[in-house]
Formats: sequence, structure tokens, C-alpha cells
Amino acid sequence: MRLHSVFLFFLMVVFTGSSFLMAQEAEQSQPGQQQVPAQAEPVFTQPQTPAQTTQPSQQTQAPTVQQNQPAQQRPLNQNLQRQTGSDALQSYRVGRDLETRNRFDEANTYYNEAVRICMDELNRNSANMDSYTVLTWTLLRQRRYAEVINWGDRALRINPGDFRIVETMGEAYFYLNDYEHSLIMMQRYAASMPRGDRASTVYFFMGEIYRNQRKYLHADIAYTTAVTLEAGVFLWWFRLGNVREAAGEYESAVAAYERSVSLNPSSREATEALERTKRLNATAQR
Repeated sequence: MRLHSVFLFFLMVVFTGSSFLMAQEAEQSQPGQQQVPAQAEPVFTQPQTPAQTTQPSQQTQAPTVQQNQPAQQRPLNQNLQRQTGSDALQSYRVGRDLETRNRFDEANTYYNEAVRICMDELNRNSANMDSYTVLTWTLLRQRRYAEVINWGDRALRINPGDFRIVETMGEAYFYLNDYEHSLIMMQRYAASMPRGDRASTVYFFMGEIYRNQRKYLHADIAYTTAVTLEAGVFLWWFRLGNVREAAGEYESAVAAYERSVSLNPSSREATEALERTKRLNATAQR
């Protein structure tokens, strides 16, 4: 386990270092383009428990970013609130809060209103990046993923450096099972915004893609980066345990499952996975 941890740490250092270099190259190659700080409003992914996803190789259509996750509750930057208009932003936020309470019909009413307001704003000013941002967040919440891509493409033609749009499109591509383009968008965000507000979530999605492709070492690195940036998300530790178990790294899988159980003691899947890998690790040590 010690060798495994040292190796992963080395890879993370190389990976994040290359991200900084890629970001610098991108800035040099596009001197006239404005990069918007990724101080993004929460874009909660669809709720899901680990049920029926215990086996590491099994695909997941909608990874969970848990709703009590600290990084998902950061405030919106003031420019966005001014430029988008309080009505669109407020409608989005009310809809999101209703959705977290499983009041989906009411939430959809507010989401539709947010979409309408953003469309009106874009009719008046087709270059308003903040309206594109709230629009794509809202469409993502409504699972209108193809429309997220459509509007996101329009926005990035205006400003390719708006990484709020880049990350949202990465999620939309993921839910459309277009892992190739999702990974491109996630890597683009990570390279340019390695400490951005959505960085931990980006690395989680990258881990999901690699896990579904059974590239377990790649997934391990991505999940490890996610939990290093943000350690309080149960599912992320559970997934990390999944891929380590699949790779036969039972000792380090035990450590990941222990963290997941500590964060959610009521999870039967995590508890069973922990006991299973303890047995596998004991057998492997004989």
C-alpha cells in the first residue's frame, strides 16, 4: 500500500504540473480571449446511491455529487448576479432547492421560467456569457443534455475561455454517454482551472469515465485527486475503493472503503465492500 500511495502521489504531481503548463500554453495561444473565473453556481448531478453499482466495472449513467457537498454551495460571483438579472438566477436557485426536496414538478416550473428569462436576455444581447451560463445550468438540471451542448457551443464560439460553460458541457456529454467529448471538456477545465470551484467534481467525472472504460489506474488517479481536493464526499471514496478493488489493490481499497463508511455508516453497500476487501486482503497477505 505504501508503494501504491507513493506512486499515485508522484503521478498526481506530474498530472497537476502538466495541467499548469497546459493552462499557460492555452493563455499564450489565445492572448485576446478573456478567461472567466470558474466561480460556478452549483450544478448538482442527479441523486443516486451506490445500489447496483458495487461492482467496479459496472457503468454508471448519473454519478452523484452529494447535495450537502461543501464545494457545491459556493456563492455566485457578483458580476453574474448583476448581468444575468436576479429573476433568472433566482428562478434557477428556487428550482434547484425544490428539486433537492424532491418537489420536481414545482422545480420544473421555476426552471422553465429561468430558461425563458435567459432566452429573452440573449435575444437582447447574444453575447451575454452569464445568460448562457445560467441557461446551460438550468437545461442540465432538466436533463436536456443535447440543448446544453447546442447552447454551450454557441457560447464558446463567443468566448472559448468561459470554463463555467466548458464544465457544464462536460457533464452533458457524460450523460449522453459521449465519454470522448466529456473527457475532452473535463481535461480542458482541469488544465486551465486546476483549483477552480468545480475542479474536484471534474476529476470525479474523469474517474467515472475511466472506471466505465476499465482503466482502473487512470480512475484511481482521478478519484484520488477528487478526494484530495474535497475529502467529504461519501460516493467519491466508495468509487475509489471500487477501482482499487478491481485492480487487486486490496489494502488501499480497504482504506478507501473505510473512509466511505465513516462518511456514511448506514450504507450497506460500503460496509459489505469493506468487509469483502478485508477478507481479500487477508487472503492475499498469506
